[in-house]
Amino acid sequence: MFMFRKDKEVTNRAWIDDILKKTEYLELGLCGNDMQPYVVPLNFGYDGENLYLHGAARGLKLDLIRENPRVCFQITRDTEVVRKEQPADFSMKYRSVTGFGVAQILEDAGEKRAGLVCLMKHLEGPTEPLPDAAIAKTAVIRVKITEIHGKISNYPHPERPDKEPG
Repeated sequence: MFMFRKDKEVTNRAWIDDILKKTEYLELGLCGNDMQPYVVPLNFGYDGENLYLHGAARGLKLDLIRENPRVCFQITRDTEVVRKEQPADFSMKYRSVTGFGVAQILEDAGEKRAGLVCLMKHLEGPTEPLPDAAIAKTAVIRVKITEIHGKISNYPHPERPDKEPG
């Protein structure tokens, strides 16, 4: 992925992982065979390589993944409008992560359980009880992350702490 503003790019994987671990939801981008984009906000779990998502056992999200498993996701946190006297000087403060991956709808009950436990741990929630009946009626999606990028604006840059925030 090409990032125009290289001064805002963060490549430090520890920083990216920290943003993922501290964030409760993401926006998932999907596109089916009709090429109509669809974005949906979702809670998620993160295990360092994969995202785990859940939802109803049927619906548009699952239909689109079956048509095209390639997805993107985006997380933004710590946002604030930077207000200035001149309109051209207005800006935003943020920390963000954007990534791409391949989604798989899990069918195996053990994999689904592991994905749901990952999601609940990520949200600092209880992981038990997780009845088999609840697992059976829940769709669990694993997104294997294939590409990931960080971006920062108006906060100290983790890779260039000597520079002014920009």
